[in-house]
Amino acid sequence: MMIFKRYTSISILYRGARHMQIQSRDKPEHNNNVNCLCNYLNISESKAQHLSKKHPVITKLNEERIKSLVSALKDIGYSDKVLLEEPGLFGVLPITLKFRYKVLKECGIKNVSPALLSTYLTVIRQKTIEELKASREIPIHVNVENRLASYLTQWPTSLTSLIYEDVNKSTLFTVRLKIIQRYLELVLDLTSEEFYRGVETYPTVKHRPLEYINETLKILQSSIMMPNHKIKSNLYLLHADPENLKNIIFNFRTIGGIDVKEVIRMHPKIAIKNVQTLLDIRKILEAYNISNEAQRRCFDIYTLGPETIKERLENAKSTPEFSMFYNHPRFLKMIHYNKTALKRLSQSYEKNKKCLSLNILSGSSAHYDVFEKAPGDRLGKGKDLLFCITQSLGKKFTTSQVRNMIKRHPFWINIPVLQAKYIYDKLSLKYTDDEIFENCPILLYPWKKVSSTLNLLQKKCPQEHFTIFHEDFKFDALSNSQKLSLVLYILETKHYFSGNGVWTEERNMTLDNVPPCDLETTNINK
Repeated sequence: MMIFKRYTSISILYRGARHMQIQSRDKPEHNNNVNCLCNYLNISESKAQHLSKKHPVITKLNEERIKSLVSALKDIGYSDKVLLEEPGLFGVLPITLKFRYKVLKECGIKNVSPALLSTYLTVIRQKTIEELKASREIPIHVNVENRLASYLTQWPTSLTSLIYEDVNKSTLFTVRLKIIQRYLELVLDLTSEEFYRGVETYPTVKHRPLEYINETLKILQSSIMMPNHKIKSNLYLLHADPENLKNIIFNFRTIGGIDVKEVIRMHPKIAIKNVQTLLDIRKILEAYNISNEAQRRCFDIYTLGPETIKERLENAKSTPEFSMFYNHPRFLKMIHYNKTALKRLSQSYEKNKKCLSLNILSGSSAHYDVFEKAPGDRLGKGKDLLFCITQSLGKKFTTSQVRNMIKRHPFWINIPVLQAKYIYDKLSLKYTDDEIFENCPILLYPWKKVSSTLNLLQKKCPQEHFTIFHEDFKFDALSNSQKLSLVLYILETKHYFSGNGVWTEERNMTLDNVPPCDLETTNINK
């Protein structure tokens, strides 16, 4: 009943919050935009309000977008008043404005007016070169084909003609596309089928300035030494900003101690990330003490957004199943595949499987399917359990030493890593790492059993509870290591030292029918 009431109250709160969101969304949001227009365009409030009402697209823009638009227009030589003359430009991305201007200039249009920028698609797709020359937008003497080809510098000297039909009868879009195709055929050995499939997948390549395509390819081939087949299979690389690429190479330099050029060859997506974003990600990883080795094991972490990474790292620190792997070399895989890891975590607990490893949470689907369908509950190779215990013991002992100690127990492979970590955290409050290591198998037992046995032994007369002791037995006379050894002995006495003392149920179990382990700290709702 209490759960039902709580659920009902949460539902009411959710509906109320949702209703407020819808109401606030329905309210006109002109105020912020009006203030921004007044500040950046130096116009009166009434004029800004009129502009917003007349062009609804303005209401969807935030201050950063308006600021970027004004800045982009100034970069190509226009004043901010251009937005008042051509309000249609409010709906164009700042980077797209720069590209449009550059493309029209490359095509030979001398005076690229704001109106041409606004009607860019009509000009480039529907008007023939002949019509553009007739309207004097392109000078009559300009050879558009040669002019466009001149921006691509790796043509063979023997090539004299690129397009065989009358160029003047074609549109700028058609001519540009044929030149790009011919160029990529020569430079990358790209087939016609591969080219059209590529521009269909990444259509903005068709409107990329030729000079940028040329410069990007030169950097990819000469500086980064990326093989042509890799560029062919990742044609989105043509979107890479050449200046940004240079900044990545010369200012960002390395990822996890590896030359960034080598990393880009393995993970091309990094080439299209903004250099500032990469620097922000590095700062976040350093702030959270993520090692270079962990970064080398998951270069793809740099393809996410900085805020996403920060949020996932925070959540991982507060989720026991993730935090226990925090110092693991492959920890970032769980951050990169966070949604998959959380889904698998939930599914595993639903099926009463708690022997989770890092590879199970973030590895391949095939590996997880084997774990999910396998009878019983086991860790596989147990590497993550050994890593966790080794890390907990402060790296005083090697993984091999820990394995030799822990494998003495027949069911060590069937104990969840989280349980072993929890037992260590409890014992480490009173016992040293050396004492715990000498009795390593104790980490495999449920804490309720361990703590209750310790409590009974610490009583003045433990003989009342354990008949194995002489009446003169003094528990306090033992060393800490001996105390833990004694606890282990008692826990297994009634199981005839078969190892079955690790189970929470008082009955013999086989490996194929292992009961859920006693995890007092399990919480997957975070």
